[in-house]
Amino acid sequence: MPEASVEPLIKHRWDINIQEAKKLQCELAGNLRFCPFPIRKVKTVAAVDVSYSRFDKTGYAVLGIFEVEQNDIEKRFEIKKYDIFEHVDRVNFPYVPGYLSFREIPILLPLFRQISVKPDVILVDGAGIAHPRGIGLASHIGVIFDTATIGCAKSRLVGEYTEPDKTKGSYSPLFFNGKKVGVVVRSKDGVKPLFISPGNRIDIKSSTEVILRFCSRYRLPDPIRLIDMRTKALRKELQKNG
Repeated sequence: MPEASVEPLIKHRWDINIQEAKKLQCELAGNLRFCPFPIRKVKTVAAVDVSYSRFDKTGYAVLGIFEVEQNDIEKRFEIKKYDIFEHVDRVNFPYVPGYLSFREIPILLPLFRQISVKPDVILVDGAGIAHPRGIGLASHIGVIFDTATIGCAKSRLVGEYTEPDKTKGSYSPLFFNGKKVGVVVRSKDGVKPLFISPGNRIDIKSSTEVILRFCSRYRLPDPIRLIDMRTKALRKELQKNG
Protein backbone atom coordinates (compact mmCIF):
# COMPACT_ATOMS: atom_id res chain seq x y z
CA MET A 1 0.00 0.00 0.00
CA PRO A 2 1.30 3.48 -0.80
CA GLU A 3 2.17 5.73 2.10
CA ALA A 4 -0.08 8.51 0.78
CA SER A 5 -3.27 8.64 -1.24
CA VAL A 6 -4.95 11.05 -3.62
CA GLU A 7 -7.96 12.57 -1.87
CA PRO A 8 -10.56 15.00 -3.25
CA LEU A 9 -10.15 18.59 -2.13
CA ILE A 10 -13.88 19.21 -2.43
CA LYS A 11 -16.03 16.69 -0.57
CA HIS A 12 -19.81 16.41 -0.63
CA ARG A 13 -22.57 13.88 -0.09
CA TRP A 14 -23.33 11.38 -2.83
CA ASP A 15 -26.56 9.92 -1.42
CA ILE A 16 -28.77 12.69 -2.81
CA ASN A 17 -31.78 12.92 -5.11
CA ILE A 18 -31.90 14.31 -8.64
CA GLN A 19 -32.99 17.80 -7.57
CA GLU A 20 -30.14 18.03 -5.07
CA ALA A 21 -27.68 16.66 -7.63
CA LYS A 22 -28.74 19.27 -10.18
CA LYS A 23 -28.23 22.08 -7.68
CA LEU A 24 -24.83 20.72 -6.69
CA GLN A 25 -23.73 20.48 -10.32
CA CYS A 26 -24.60 24.12 -10.91
CA GLU A 27 -22.63 25.14 -7.81
CA LEU A 28 -19.56 23.06 -8.68
CA ALA A 29 -19.52 24.26 -12.30
CA GLY A 30 -18.55 27.70 -11.02
CA ASN A 31 -15.23 26.27 -9.81
CA LEU A 32 -14.13 24.97 -13.21
CA ARG A 33 -11.10 26.58 -14.84
CA PHE A 34 -9.87 26.30 -18.43
CA CYS A 35 -6.40 27.13 -19.72
CA PRO A 36 -3.68 25.92 -22.10
CA PHE A 37 -2.11 22.71 -20.84
CA PRO A 38 1.66 21.98 -20.78
CA ILE A 39 1.51 18.81 -22.88
CA ARG A 40 5.29 18.47 -23.14
CA LYS A 41 5.54 18.14 -19.37
CA VAL A 42 3.15 15.19 -19.15
CA LYS A 43 4.74 12.13 -17.57
CA THR A 44 1.87 10.42 -15.74
CA VAL A 45 -1.66 9.92 -17.06
CA ALA A 46 -4.65 8.26 -15.42
CA ALA A 47 -7.72 6.73 -17.03
CA VAL A 48 -10.89 5.54 -15.31
CA ASP A 49 -13.94 3.53 -16.28
CA VAL A 50 -16.81 1.63 -14.66
CA SER A 51 -18.70 -1.39 -15.99
CA TYR A 52 -21.99 -2.66 -14.59
CA SER A 53 -23.62 -5.99 -13.96
CA ARG A 54 -26.70 -6.81 -15.99
CA PHE A 55 -28.13 -8.82 -13.11
CA ASP A 56 -27.81 -6.60 -10.04
CA LYS A 57 -26.42 -3.26 -8.85
CA THR A 58 -22.77 -4.28 -8.86
CA GLY A 59 -20.24 -1.88 -10.39
CA TYR A 60 -16.75 -2.82 -11.57
CA ALA A 61 -14.39 0.17 -11.38
CA VAL A 62 -10.88 0.33 -12.80
CA LEU A 63 -8.22 3.05 -12.64
CA GLY A 64 -5.00 2.90 -14.61
CA ILE A 65 -1.85 4.94 -14.00
CA PHE A 66 0.29 5.24 -17.14
CA GLU A 67 3.89 6.41 -17.29
CA VAL A 68 4.42 7.96 -20.72
CA GLU A 69 7.17 9.38 -22.90
CA GLN A 70 6.89 11.92 -25.70
CA ASN A 71 7.50 10.83 -29.29
CA ASP A 72 7.97 14.23 -30.88
CA ILE A 73 8.63 12.85 -34.35
CA GLU A 74 5.27 11.08 -34.57
CA LYS A 75 3.56 13.51 -32.18
CA ARG A 76 2.25 10.83 -29.88
CA PHE A 77 2.60 9.50 -26.36
CA GLU A 78 4.26 6.15 -25.81
CA ILE A 79 3.14 4.16 -22.78
CA LYS A 80 6.22 2.81 -21.00
CA LYS A 81 4.60 1.26 -17.94
CA TYR A 82 1.22 1.11 -16.26
CA ASP A 83 -0.45 -0.11 -13.08
CA ILE A 84 -4.07 -1.19 -12.73
CA PHE A 85 -6.26 -0.71 -9.64
CA GLU A 86 -9.68 -2.34 -9.25
CA HIS A 87 -12.67 -1.95 -6.98
CA VAL A 88 -16.02 -3.73 -6.94
CA ASP A 89 -19.01 -2.43 -5.01
CA ARG A 90 -22.72 -1.82 -5.05
CA VAL A 91 -23.89 1.17 -7.10
CA ASN A 92 -26.82 2.95 -5.53
CA PHE A 93 -27.50 5.96 -7.77
CA PRO A 94 -29.75 5.14 -10.75
CA TYR A 95 -28.71 5.61 -14.36
CA VAL A 96 -29.98 9.05 -15.36
CA PRO A 97 -28.47 10.86 -18.38
CA GLY A 98 -26.59 13.95 -17.21
CA TYR A 99 -25.97 12.59 -13.70
CA LEU A 100 -23.40 9.87 -14.40
CA SER A 101 -20.91 11.34 -11.92
CA PHE A 102 -23.18 10.54 -8.97
CA ARG A 103 -23.29 6.94 -10.12
CA GLU A 104 -19.60 6.44 -10.92
CA ILE A 105 -17.45 8.70 -8.73
CA PRO A 106 -18.42 7.02 -5.41
CA ILE A 107 -17.09 3.69 -6.71
CA LEU A 108 -14.00 5.36 -8.19
CA LEU A 109 -12.96 7.23 -5.03
CA PRO A 110 -11.46 4.14 -3.30
CA LEU A 111 -9.18 3.70 -6.33
CA PHE A 112 -7.73 7.19 -6.00
CA ARG A 113 -6.95 6.36 -2.38
CA GLN A 114 -4.76 3.50 -3.62
CA ILE A 115 -2.43 5.71 -5.64
CA SER A 116 0.30 7.87 -4.16
CA VAL A 117 1.03 10.27 -7.03
CA LYS A 118 -1.47 12.69 -8.50
CA PRO A 119 -1.49 12.21 -12.30
CA ASP A 120 -0.78 15.12 -14.64
CA VAL A 121 -4.09 14.56 -16.42
CA ILE A 122 -7.02 12.15 -16.08
CA LEU A 123 -8.78 10.74 -19.16
CA VAL A 124 -12.44 9.93 -18.63
CA ASP A 125 -14.83 7.88 -20.75
CA GLY A 126 -17.58 10.48 -20.51
CA ALA A 127 -18.36 14.15 -20.93
CA GLY A 128 -16.47 17.19 -19.74
CA ILE A 129 -18.23 20.52 -20.22
CA ALA A 130 -20.27 19.13 -23.14
CA HIS A 131 -23.08 18.56 -20.68
CA PRO A 132 -26.51 20.11 -19.96
CA ARG A 133 -25.11 22.01 -16.95
CA GLY A 134 -21.50 22.16 -18.11
CA ILE A 135 -20.19 19.60 -15.64
CA GLY A 136 -20.09 16.03 -16.88
CA LEU A 137 -18.20 13.14 -15.29
CA ALA A 138 -14.77 14.41 -16.36
CA SER A 139 -15.47 17.93 -15.09
CA HIS A 140 -16.84 16.64 -11.78
CA ILE A 141 -13.72 14.54 -11.20
CA GLY A 142 -11.54 17.47 -12.21
CA VAL A 143 -13.17 19.98 -9.90
CA ILE A 144 -13.20 17.83 -6.75
CA PHE A 145 -9.55 16.83 -7.23
CA ASP A 146 -8.54 20.24 -8.62
CA THR A 147 -6.68 18.61 -11.50
CA ALA A 148 -6.65 18.48 -15.30
CA THR A 149 -9.24 16.14 -16.80
CA ILE A 150 -10.49 15.40 -20.32
CA GLY A 151 -13.84 13.98 -21.33
CA CYS A 152 -13.64 11.51 -24.21
CA ALA A 153 -17.13 10.23 -25.01
CA LYS A 154 -18.12 7.66 -27.62
CA SER A 155 -21.47 9.36 -28.24
CA ARG A 156 -22.93 12.84 -28.05
CA LEU A 157 -24.67 13.97 -24.88
CA VAL A 158 -25.47 17.53 -26.00
CA GLY A 159 -24.62 19.91 -28.81
CA GLU A 160 -24.64 20.37 -32.55
CA TYR A 161 -21.85 19.71 -35.00
CA THR A 162 -20.94 19.04 -38.61
CA GLU A 163 -19.57 15.59 -39.36
CA PRO A 164 -15.76 15.81 -39.66
CA ASP A 165 -13.85 14.39 -42.63
CA LYS A 166 -13.20 10.65 -42.69
CA THR A 167 -9.43 10.90 -42.16
CA LYS A 168 -7.73 10.55 -38.78
CA GLY A 169 -7.16 13.87 -37.06
CA SER A 170 -10.09 15.62 -38.74
CA TYR A 171 -12.40 17.43 -36.37
CA SER A 172 -15.27 19.89 -36.19
CA PRO A 173 -16.44 22.14 -33.34
CA LEU A 174 -19.19 21.02 -30.97
CA PHE A 175 -21.58 23.81 -29.99
CA PHE A 176 -24.16 23.86 -27.20
CA ASN A 177 -26.38 26.86 -26.49
CA GLY A 178 -24.28 28.96 -28.84
CA LYS A 179 -21.00 28.14 -27.06
CA LYS A 180 -18.16 25.94 -28.25
CA VAL A 181 -17.88 23.16 -25.67
CA GLY A 182 -15.61 20.70 -27.44
CA VAL A 183 -14.74 19.04 -30.71
CA VAL A 184 -15.88 16.00 -32.65
CA VAL A 185 -12.71 14.12 -33.64
CA ARG A 186 -11.99 11.36 -36.13
CA SER A 187 -9.46 9.31 -34.18
CA LYS A 188 -8.97 6.69 -36.89
CA ASP A 189 -9.67 6.66 -40.61
CA GLY A 190 -13.30 5.82 -41.34
CA VAL A 191 -14.47 5.14 -37.78
CA LYS A 192 -17.18 6.91 -35.80
CA PRO A 193 -15.87 10.13 -34.21
CA LEU A 194 -15.16 10.79 -30.55
CA PHE A 195 -16.67 13.68 -28.62
CA ILE A 196 -13.89 15.50 -26.80
CA SER A 197 -14.51 18.22 -24.22
CA PRO A 198 -12.28 19.66 -21.51
CA GLY A 199 -13.07 18.62 -17.97
CA ASN A 200 -11.07 21.04 -15.85
CA ARG A 201 -7.74 22.91 -15.91
CA ILE A 202 -7.24 22.35 -19.65
CA ASP A 203 -8.65 23.94 -22.80
CA ILE A 204 -10.31 22.48 -25.89
CA LYS A 205 -7.19 22.64 -28.07
CA SER A 206 -4.98 20.92 -25.51
CA SER A 207 -7.65 18.28 -24.80
CA THR A 208 -7.85 17.42 -28.49
CA GLU A 209 -4.07 17.14 -28.85
CA VAL A 210 -3.71 14.90 -25.79
CA ILE A 211 -6.40 12.51 -27.01
CA LEU A 212 -5.00 12.31 -30.55
CA ARG A 213 -1.49 11.67 -29.22
CA PHE A 214 -2.86 8.56 -27.51
CA CYS A 215 -4.78 7.27 -30.55
CA SER A 216 -2.44 4.73 -32.11
CA ARG A 217 -4.23 2.02 -34.08
CA TYR A 218 -7.66 2.15 -32.50
CA ARG A 219 -10.66 4.43 -32.22
CA LEU A 220 -10.24 4.96 -28.48
CA PRO A 221 -7.10 6.52 -26.98
CA ASP A 222 -4.90 3.74 -25.61
CA PRO A 223 -5.33 4.42 -21.85
CA ILE A 224 -9.13 4.52 -22.10
CA ARG A 225 -9.20 1.48 -24.40
CA LEU A 226 -7.08 -0.58 -22.00
CA ILE A 227 -9.16 0.39 -18.98
CA ASP A 228 -12.41 -0.21 -20.85
CA MET A 229 -11.21 -3.71 -21.73
CA ARG A 230 -10.20 -4.38 -18.13
CA THR A 231 -13.55 -3.33 -16.64
CA LYS A 232 -15.36 -5.71 -18.97
CA ALA A 233 -12.90 -8.53 -18.27
CA LEU A 234 -13.20 -7.97 -14.51
CA ARG A 235 -16.98 -8.11 -14.70
CA LYS A 236 -16.88 -11.28 -16.77
CA GLU A 237 -14.39 -12.97 -14.43
CA LEU A 238 -16.27 -12.19 -11.24
CA GLN A 239 -19.69 -13.00 -12.63
CA LYS A 240 -18.38 -16.34 -13.90
CA ASN A 241 -16.84 -17.20 -10.53
CA GLY A 242 -19.67 -15.76 -8.47
